[in-house]
Amino acid sequence: MRALLSLLILLLSVPAMAQTEGVVVRTAVKPEQGAVLGQHVSVFVDVLFPAEMPWPPRVSLTDMPGAQIVRFETQATTMSDMIDGKTYAGQRFEFALYPRRGGLLTVPAPSVAVLNSSGDTAGQLQGKPVDIQIAVPPGVDPARPVVATDSLTLEEQWQPIPSGHFKAGDAIVRTITRVASDIPGMAMLDLSFTAPQGVRVYVDPPQSADQVSRGAITGRRTDRVTYVFEAGGSFVIPEVVQPWWDLSANRLRRATGGGVTIAVEAAPVPVAPVDRIERWIFVAATALGIASLAIWLWPRALRWQADRRTRWLASEAKAFDDFRAACRQDKPDAAYRAFVMWRQRLPRPADAAHLAEEIEAAVFAGAPWSRDHAEAFVKKAEMLRHAAVRQEQASLLPPLNPAVP
Repeated sequence: MRALLSLLILLLSVPAMAQTEGVVVRTAVKPEQGAVLGQHVSVFVDVLFPAEMPWPPRVSLTDMPGAQIVRFETQATTMSDMIDGKTYAGQRFEFALYPRRGGLLTVPAPSVAVLNSSGDTAGQLQGKPVDIQIAVPPGVDPARPVVATDSLTLEEQWQPIPSGHFKAGDAIVRTITRVASDIPGMAMLDLSFTAPQGVRVYVDPPQSADQVSRGAITGRRTDRVTYVFEAGGSFVIPEVVQPWWDLSANRLRRATGGGVTIAVEAAPVPVAPVDRIERWIFVAATALGIASLAIWLWPRALRWQADRRTRWLASEAKAFDDFRAACRQDKPDAAYRAFVMWRQRLPRPADAAHLAEEIEAAVFAGAPWSRDHAEAFVKKAEMLRHAAVRQEQASLLPPLNPAVP
């Protein structure tokens, strides 16, 4: 019985061994040298079969510390080559790598699933890892997302125009569109939108509309923010800056959205009565106002409710509820967009950097993502959120035993 079982196992293993025998897996990067932080580095994985390819293989790369790996095109390139005087046929798979730190990085070994002529898995192969040296350009802050490209533009639009007439309670919408070659939209810097006292800021989730043509990607990101003026005065809306490293000119550049100064008319102040007749008019108007209080109360209550809802929509708690709901959809893209909005409303967004790397791996590098992953990720975010709130409350309280001067 044992002999028959061993023979059966041997017979079943022979086809898989035959399918993978002689298959060559090669890994290469481009550029091989001189790559800088944030630059698009192409990772090529060639899978070659002796004589002919029975079925296109499947190739994948695991997560890579210190970088993002993205596969933009589903179709590989058919190729042939001569190795040791023999003809090989197969396919080339291309991945886009975006370094997020300088120094020596190791591209993980590719995993190859060899398929038979029926499209079923016939065996597994493992390639070899490849090392690449990443340089940090002078003047570039490696602690922030860096964009390295040949071309980047930033366009800014205001609606209505900033030179128009504004009064307390009005709003203006600012739209910033960035376009870069060889860089996806989500790899661009999260802009910081601030405003002076008396102006409320509402930031929409960023919109990405990347285009891929023959392996070349053009990233397009649109950020939209609304400023609401609560009082009259002259308000300076600061500029926003996207630093980027120009690969063609080998220098650091800045794409800037210029700030503006907006004059806002204050609400009219009633003139106090100065004589007896005006006093009687004032008394009559006050009596009329009191009599009309019941009429005013309902619209004012509605407005108060609407204002309360507006504050809730702009709060960190609302953003976290949306993020938690997005994670229940089992879609990493939706969870990532909600996570970006919640992170912007944290007292210190930098505290969530490690969580950003985890969900970016699922969105851009194809890391596993399931309902269990989403629940675990939400729990980590909730712990970080509670810690941030406690730290903010502690910083607002005076010391229990203040020092005596």
